[in-house]
Amino acid sequence: MNKKSVNIPDIGIAEVADYIPSAEEEEKILEFENQAEKDITDMKQSVNVNFRWSEFEVKRAKKIAAKLGLPYQTYLKSTLKQAMDRDEKMFM
Repeated sequence: MNKKSVNIPDIGIAEVADYIPSAEEEEKILEFENQAEKDITDMKQSVNVNFRWSEFEVKRAKKIAAKLGLPYQTYLKSTLKQAMDRDEKMFM
């Protein structure tokens, strides 16, 4: 059997095949798993956003998105997120 070493945060390095967590480690692992599940659930939740935009801007977005090989709504969402990330760093 080929053993693989892993580094477990706040616990250390262990051989995967031989790893048997203590009760404290098991509790910490469950905390990590529960937080990861919560984060994934929170990130999946979405809402629809509607706004009016000129036909020119929509065509412009579609043209740029096509050159990038993206659906235009994905392009718009990505561009808006990048702008928000930049602004958040500047103002927070």
